[in-house]
Amino acid sequence: MEPELKLGELKYGEVKEATIEFVNTGTEDLKIEFVQGGCSCTEPTSWSRKAIAPGQKGYVKIKFDSSKADIKKGYESAVELYGNVEGDLLLYYISADIVK
Repeated sequence: MEPELKLGELKYGEVKEATIEFVNTGTEDLKIEFVQGGCSCTEPTSWSRKAIAPGQKGYVKIKFDSSKADIKKGYESAVELYGNVEGDLLLYYISADIVK
């Protein structure tokens, strides 16, 4: 199962900020080179800028704007982290229940 961040119920138009923490489970230092949201509703605002040693924690802060999402239960988006290690893509699913 992929990592998931559940934002819970949000009123349409509500903006919620959250922090995703992760552990470098690889054998090399991980340097995050690029972060993107899976839709316009999910915007990465900051992330670990220094290399993350194996076994150490890193983070990505996001802003989720429900006014750019569909009004529905179980709305899904994602955050993609690209690093310096070949084939390295960390994917985190974001889910929220958007209501009027």
